[in-house]
Amino acid sequence: MKSDSAPDKGHVRSPARDRILTRAIELFAIHGFDAMTMRRLGDAVGLDNSSLYRHFASKTALADAVLDHVAGEVFARIARQIDPSRSATLKALEDVCAAAGLYFFDHPASARLMVHWIMSMGVDGPGFAVSVPATDTSRPGGALLANLRSWLEAGVQGGALREHAMPEAVVILLGAILIRPATRGHLLESMEPKRTLTAARTAWEKELRAAVRGAFAP
Repeated sequence: MKSDSAPDKGHVRSPARDRILTRAIELFAIHGFDAMTMRRLGDAVGLDNSSLYRHFASKTALADAVLDHVAGEVFARIARQIDPSRSATLKALEDVCAAAGLYFFDHPASARLMVHWIMSMGVDGPGFAVSVPATDTSRPGGALLANLRSWLEAGVQGGALREHAMPEAVVILLGAILIRPATRGHLLESMEPKRTLTAARTAWEKELRAAVRGAFAP
């Protein structure tokens, strides 16, 4: 893996910057790109606009950094497992999806943020229209998707995984990994009032692994 695919390429991490990114993820996930203002973020982190702009030149630059941060966090958890030079197996694919899925389960705002971004790509008008294309392999998200796609193709060619049309196979995995965490505390809350968070997390990992086996077993 290329080292330049690390989160927030070109920036030195600091407690203040990390705090801004964390709150920005939550606010973008709630309000989307247009309604999340720098003033709203400043109020949330206790900084005025001038202080925010010392860290991020614009709201678009902030959104870019937020997406890079989330994608980089996920990539860091699964990068070794999706190295195209290593053989893809069904068990390894389960482990990759479980690692990514549990990250998003533990960070539901990040899951909702990624859904915002994916749903708004290529759409004219309001949306999460920022300059982080999914095909840019110099960025964590693009590098993750490119490596995942190559790894899946190698697994298919080796007979370890069922053949799927690309990029549909990647879409299947993104849907499985993101939708359940994105709805945690929202759509499904009324359906699981007596289940603990730990029980829900364990059950979902089990079902996610089963879904991956069902979709990709040769």
